[in-house]
Order: sequence, then C-alpha cells, then structure tokens
Amino acid sequence: MNIRDICFAYFGWFGEKLSGLLKGTEHDLDAAYMKVHPDVYFSYVGFAAFLTTGALVILSIMGFTGIFPLFDLLPVSGVLYIPIMALIPVMVIVIGVFIPKTAASNRMAGLKIEIPYASMYISTMTSGGLSPFESILRLGKMDLLPNMQNEVSRIETIVISQGVDPITAMEQAAKVVDIKEYKELLLGYASTVRTGGDTLHYLFNQTDSMFRSLGNRIKGLGENMGMLMEAYTIIGILGVLGLFLIYVVGLAMPSMGGGISPDQFFMFSFIIMPSLSGVFIYFGDTAQISYPVSNWKVYKIWAAFLPIGLIVGSQLVLPIFNETFLMSPIFSNLLNALVNWLKLAEGTEASLGLAITLIIIAIPGFIADSYFIGREGKTLDGINAFLRDLVETRKSGLSPERCIHALSDRDYGQFSKHLKKISMKLNWGIPLRKIYEEFREDMRNWLALINIYLLIDTIEVGGGTEESLETLASFAESTKSLEDEKSAILMPLTIVPFIGAALLTGTTVMFLQFFTGMGSLGVSIASVSLYKVLLTPLALHSWVLGLVTGKIVSGRVSAGFKFAILLTLVSVLGVWGVSNINMGGNTFG
Repeated sequence: MNIRDICFAYFGWFGEKLSGLLKGTEHDLDAAYMKVHPDVYFSYVGFAAFLTTGALVILSIMGFTGIFPLFDLLPVSGVLYIPIMALIPVMVIVIGVFIPKTAASNRMAGLKIEIPYASMYISTMTSGGLSPFESILRLGKMDLLPNMQNEVSRIETIVISQGVDPITAMEQAAKVVDIKEYKELLLGYASTVRTGGDTLHYLFNQTDSMFRSLGNRIKGLGENMGMLMEAYTIIGILGVLGLFLIYVVGLAMPSMGGGISPDQFFMFSFIIMPSLSGVFIYFGDTAQISYPVSNWKVYKIWAAFLPIGLIVGSQLVLPIFNETFLMSPIFSNLLNALVNWLKLAEGTEASLGLAITLIIIAIPGFIADSYFIGREGKTLDGINAFLRDLVETRKSGLSPERCIHALSDRDYGQFSKHLKKISMKLNWGIPLRKIYEEFREDMRNWLALINIYLLIDTIEVGGGTEESLETLASFAESTKSLEDEKSAILMPLTIVPFIGAALLTGTTVMFLQFFTGMGSLGVSIASVSLYKVLLTPLALHSWVLGLVTGKIVSGRVSAGFKFAILLTLVSVLGVWGVSNINMGGNTFG
C-alpha cells in the first residue's frame, strides 16, 4: 500500500465530509492541475492533522514529565501551552483547505504571463506551415512554458478520454481556466475554424492584442509597485522612528511609564522588522511580472560566500554585546583603527561592525548579479538585433543556416560568441535541437531562451521562411520594448528608499544628540548604551530596505544587494554624524 491508499483507507471518512462541505475544491484542484480527487486530497489533510496531534501529545508528555525542558524554551507557561498547541492541528486543516486555492491562484498568475508568448509561438509556427492545433500540440514539448504544457496535456487528455475532436476539446479546456486571454485564444480560434475564417490572421491579431494588454498591465505595475514602496516606507521608516522615540523617552523618563524594554526593542528591531520586510518581498513577488525561468547562479554564489560574512559578524559585532565571544586581535585592531580614523564616539563600534558585516555579505551577491544579469541582458539585446538582420539576410535567398553563418562575423555584443558557436556547430552537422540545449546550459534569461527556441522551431517546421522569421523578429522586438518600458516605469522608485534612509538616519542622529544633551536638564541617559542600542539596528534596517527595493524595482532580490550596500553606507554616515556633527551649540562625541 502506498501513502495515498493508507490515507484514504483510514481518513477517507474525513475527506468525504470535508469535500462535501467545500464544493469548489474540485474546480480548484483542476485549475491547479493537481491530479487528485477532493476526497483523497482531504484524506491527506486529515492524516497530516493526525500526525501533528500525535507529535504534540508526545511533546506535551515529555514537557510535563520533565524529560524534555519544553516549557523553558517557550515564551508561554504550561497552562497556556495546551490551548495554544490544540490550535495547531486546526491550523493544519485550515492550511490544507487553502492550499488548492492558493496553488490555483499561483498557477493562473503564471499562466497569464505565459499566454501571450504561447500565442506568439502558435502564430509563428502557423506562419511556418503548421496548423494551429499542431502548433498547440508542439507547444506541449516546450518546457519554457510549464503551465501551458499542462494545458496542452489537458487538451490531449480530453481528446483521448472522451473521443471528441480537437476543437471541442479546446472549448472544454477553456472553460476550466478562468483567464480572459486564454478563453479568447482557444474559443476564438475554435469559432474561426467553425466559421471558415482566416485562422492565421486571427492569431496575429489576438497575439498583438495580448501584447498591448501586457503593456497596459506593465503601466499599471508602476502604480502598484509605487504604492507598495510607499507602504513599506511608512511602516519601515516611520514605524521604526516611532519605536526609537518611545524607547528613548522611556529611558529618559522612566517614571512616566509606557516605555518598552530592551528585550522588546531587540525583538522588534532584529526579528519583527526583518520578517515584515520578508512579507513585503513576497507581496512584491506576487505583484511582479515573473518569468518561468530564473537565474539562481547569483544566489548560489552569494550563499557560498555567506559563511565569510557570518564569521566577520561574529568577530565585529557579537563580542561587543557579549564578552564571552572572543574577538580576534586582527578584527579588533581593524575596528579600532576605523573608529579612530572616523573619529566615532564610544558605543558606535557595534553599528560600524554590523555595517561592515552586511556590506561584506552583500558584495558577492552584487558582483554576481551585475555579471550574470548584465551579461544576459546584453545577450538579449544582441539576439534581437541578430533576428532583425536574419530577416533581411533571408530575403536575399540564402537558407537560414547560410544566413546564420554569414551573420556570425558581425558584432552582436555578448551574443556574438554564442552565434559563432552556433554557426560552427551547424557546419559540423550538429542537430539544431542539440545546439539549443547547449545554449540553454549557459543562459538563464527566459526571453533570450524563448527567442532562440522559436528560431530553431521555425527553421525545423517551415524551413525558416521570410514570413515566419519576420513574425519572430517582430514579436522579439515587442517583448524587448515591454521590458524597457517596465524598467523605465519602475526605475524612479529607487529614489524613495534613499529619501527614507536619509530620513531615518538623520532623525535618529537628532534623537541621539538631543537626548544625550539633556544632562543639563537633570535627565541622565547613558549615551554609550544609547548609541549601541539605537545605531546598531539602523544599519540592519537600511540593508534590508535595499533588498526590498531591489525586489520591487527589478523583480529580483539579488538586484537589491547594490541598494543594500549604498543604503548601509548612508547609515554609516549617520553614525559618523552622531559623533562629529555639532548641533545646537553642543558637541556630542
């Protein structure tokens, strides 16, 4: 027996009852392309809740008997532990109920991005001589559009299982997916075929309409990202400033009450705020136009160098807060030299150490992102120029292979080296599909991959006619134009975080200088402790703000490493300002 049989055998009753209560689950599972019956799916959920309950019971027994000091590790008492833990199995069931809806929503969002490019592919293949339905079936082999692959598989399944004609199968498949563009593509094509219309003309018009719609969506994206950036600035900057003020006032006037403890301040600064930033990164990801293929090389390189940054942080930051962490003389001498050179006040060492650590952590990611993403962007520019030249050269009567060979000596930037390899392999008689697979191993830019894939399929299917190559070049230029428009719309948002970081840094400096100068009023605050507590999270907030900015502006967290470095330097400027700027006639340092 496999896990499905076990779950349904013992928890099928639970799945049947829950499935009966939630009537829309079958549609959600179908839309999410989760090939499982609702009764079976909810039996999985019941089994997961049972396992969770069993694990909690065992932990509870171990906690109450003292076998495992569970309650010492939790911020709640043993009395509160039981009702809190009892909610966990319920949460497992609730999460299980929402997983199909979330999966369906995510898949629909991905499919919405892929549909214009799928329509572009079908139009290009049709112009090369294939029928639209044959183009759709061929699309099922294209793993660059994974969600469309599933839809093609759905259409094939309907044809085979129900014995209907392809047009009827496409009409049935369109009813499952609640996306306007998808329905218009399939139902419009089916209607054109039934009425004897010009299907190629329809596909061209439909594809052009989809790209115009995508352009309008990109324009709206700028407004949405702007609102998201403003919301994060309000919470991440003004919220932090408010907390700083409450904390300092509580220290200065403890008799008034209402302050927050150092532990609460630490929890907010180093746990809650970074977690909240992660939420905004998630929102930015869901609102962005994300392509199916991502370049993970940047994050792999960043992760490889991450231990170096953590080691530096363990030597520059932790020993300042806890003397049990021994600091190496090399690091202590370096930190003291920087403190003396910048003429920083006592208590700012931890902030400077954390800023250095965060910059060291971000530098490998910044270098890798600049190299890989920059190289791939230039490669895409070269491909677009090459496709346009290929169309003009093809008009001379040369075969596509001879055209590629003739253009291999031209300068197409980063794409030139790939073009020379492609030309050389064609001369050796290597199949086009093999050439594409080798190109894909060195390229992770989705637009570049899909353009080369379309070129190869165009040559394979229709011999690379002038009309099909012209179609491919036009659509490639359209996608490039959309990317340029998206960058132009989102780039002005980079100003916001620098204004926010300057506001956060400048206001914090004024806080510190004002409250450390209140000794003449009879208010006593230990300036060294205040510098250490307030200025240290300032570097972290600025660094995280840079990551969020990169995600919102470019759709990549890796693009935020550059902003993180710059904004962290802004926080260092604030540390220097606390120590050296003379305000109100008093010097604090």
